[in-house]
Amino acid sequence: MKKVAIVGVEGSGKTVMLAGLGELYARPDENGYFLAPKNFQTASYVAGKIARMRRGEWPMATAEDVLLGLDWTLRRRQGDGERPRDVCEVSCLDFAGEVYRYAFVRENATPSGLIDEVASLKEYVRNADDLIVLINLRDIIVRGEHDSRVQEAMWITNAILSYALDDPYDHRPPRAAIVLSQSDSYADTIRACGGPKGVLAKYLPYVASNYDWLDILAVSAVDRTVVDDNGNMVPAPDFRPTPLRMIMDWIRYGLHESEPPHAPQRRPAPPDNPSRRIPAAPSAGLGQYFTLRGRKNRAQYWRFIGFVFLGAIASLALGNEAGLGLFVMAMAWPCISNVVRRLHDFNRSGWWWWLSCIQPIGWVVPIFIGLIRGTRGDNDYGPEP
Repeated sequence: MKKVAIVGVEGSGKTVMLAGLGELYARPDENGYFLAPKNFQTASYVAGKIARMRRGEWPMATAEDVLLGLDWTLRRRQGDGERPRDVCEVSCLDFAGEVYRYAFVRENATPSGLIDEVASLKEYVRNADDLIVLINLRDIIVRGEHDSRVQEAMWITNAILSYALDDPYDHRPPRAAIVLSQSDSYADTIRACGGPKGVLAKYLPYVASNYDWLDILAVSAVDRTVVDDNGNMVPAPDFRPTPLRMIMDWIRYGLHESEPPHAPQRRPAPPDNPSRRIPAAPSAGLGQYFTLRGRKNRAQYWRFIGFVFLGAIASLALGNEAGLGLFVMAMAWPCISNVVRRLHDFNRSGWWWWLSCIQPIGWVVPIFIGLIRGTRGDNDYGPEP
């Protein structure tokens, strides 16, 4: 099942956002989606943090010696009397800020007591199917890019994204989004900058230069705040975490379960590396039917199958058995090419076509791979067809 991972540097708003998501989706929404805690720790975490916020207090940051593994299953109600369907796993290893520093800033100075936590964090980031990286909008606007804390947050955020997304030939990179928290307090600034990407470009130029091709979301965890006796903005007692629906929409869109909230992201072409260059497949002529390179979308795949089917029918109608035999022999390799390039379209190795040779179930494989939606944008096997 697909895994959605949520990370963020110290003060990025993970605690508030996770509590808000758990509260907002404790019950099915209008489309039947809800988050089911996978353990008592997750359920009690949400309950405790939300109770604190109802009292007009923001939750405390995670202590340096605490590691919280928060895990939910995103499920969807199917109908009365039917079991809910598991959609994906949503999780967060709520590491303290110190773990992020040793993982991505002071890697060569990691204390022995934090080695396991650092390794867990890196493995968690590397193995995600979808990755959400949080940045505190208030910090970068109020403190400015030259502040030491903002500089550190900028570097760690860039390092997390680089670790997860760069070198796509070594692993399958996740779909990723940068989420700017506390956006409700800076709506005017966001508008003045032309949107979340403009804010990122102005206040975190190093991150924007490398990763503004990702989805950039600006969200807040609560829909209403008030000023307390000390002049601080705190959650209103009757707040609702409804602004966080934007994050769930992004998760669902990645699972092809909702309409796109905005244009889909596209990864820039990787740097040209002759040792790893994937030759482009011929796009026209007979060569396109014999190559094993490149991709075929669903329409191209089914058009070729239709052509083969009609050719076989025509040979039979003419009563020419020798002609049918020659046609089948001529189409053998193009059929393999058709299957392999269809597998490439959703980023799977062409070697999976051997499953079609396993009988009596092998005949199902060509139908099944013809129904799977391809990767949006470039993948390990080339550009989107």
